[in-house]
Amino acid sequence: MDIFKIARQLHNKTLPPLGQIPGPLLDLAANLSRFRGRFQALSSIERVLAAIRHKETDRVPVATIVCAGGRQLSGISFPDYARHADKGAHAFVDALEFAGGDVIVLLLDLSVEASDLGQKLEYPHNSTPRPDYANPAIRDLDDYDHIQPITLTNAPRMSEYIRLCHNVVKKVGFRSIVSGFIYGPLGVLAMMRGAENMFKDCVLHPNKVKRACESITEVLIEYADAQCKTGVSAVTIDTLFASKNGVSKRLWEEIEGPFSREISRKIKENGLLTGVHNCGHDLYFDAQIKFMEPDLISFAHLPDDCATPKEMKDRYGKYITLVGYVPTPLLVHGTAKEVMEECWRQIDDLAPGGGFILAPGCEYPPNIPLTNAIAMVNASKRYAKSRGTARASRTWRTT
Repeated sequence: MDIFKIARQLHNKTLPPLGQIPGPLLDLAANLSRFRGRFQALSSIERVLAAIRHKETDRVPVATIVCAGGRQLSGISFPDYARHADKGAHAFVDALEFAGGDVIVLLLDLSVEASDLGQKLEYPHNSTPRPDYANPAIRDLDDYDHIQPITLTNAPRMSEYIRLCHNVVKKVGFRSIVSGFIYGPLGVLAMMRGAENMFKDCVLHPNKVKRACESITEVLIEYADAQCKTGVSAVTIDTLFASKNGVSKRLWEEIEGPFSREISRKIKENGLLTGVHNCGHDLYFDAQIKFMEPDLISFAHLPDDCATPKEMKDRYGKYITLVGYVPTPLLVHGTAKEVMEECWRQIDDLAPGGGFILAPGCEYPPNIPLTNAIAMVNASKRYAKSRGTARASRTWRTT
């Protein structure tokens, strides 16, 4: 542990990489936070760090995952949000200050990496950027062989994203934990080939896909390393296709698993937390843990080997921090009261013993009001106020 380096980072209002701090020292800090949380409100950083060390504190931490939705607050257009680091940072920080929460996940959009690797994009005014699927970068099997590694100096969108990370970390300081974000190699290929075609290629021509993943992963490792040096505390890898929405577990372990391990290792080498995000159905917790050894898993649905939330908590929640999993349809169509009731159910099931961060199952929908993001934060606060006196009853929650 480099005491002087950590002191400099704290002086600059940057949280030191947690991997540089011995586990027993982190546990001591978490236990102190657990004790102090009985009498007063903690900071977001204290609350989150205690949660990932599996300690209960003053209340359950919340990640609203309001990303592009934050642009509503200052009238920033979708194209400006996606293309300009200063505008994007403004949107993320506005969301934190307006809705609250304890974690910022810098999920800009899912086409950042593919764009720099040659995929043409569309920049609609009412949605985040998306591939121009009429002009896929990978039109046939031979095009997989044309994918070559690039450097970040030749990657304008990834370079702008690195500036976004710097800007948000600087603006937020000690107010929140900040996580970077990377779309995994199969996700990048799906942006360039189209998911349906890519799935067929994974089954019929796996070596073609693996060679392309190798080139992409070389880029993603450099990208992860650059994010780690911006002051973020974690980097989240999106491995959507490690689920029933993607390929079989065996095929995922064969194709993307080894490459996801390399990206995770780079994050861990920098001392940062590794997060996994997967909003697929029946996702493969066990396979993703095997290859990436994450500290946190963000999910929208139960894993394939668990029938209930409590079974998931018993099987995985003792050593992985679970992040989720308020349903997107509920956020879009539900009332604030209904959202809070769902949050309370999830807190009941998943919060005991720590290791839980309340969050949507995926990005907060960017075109709806932020009312239900605020409802999630309020649900955590109201649950904490009544803990120990009315936990067994739900009547207090609506009075």
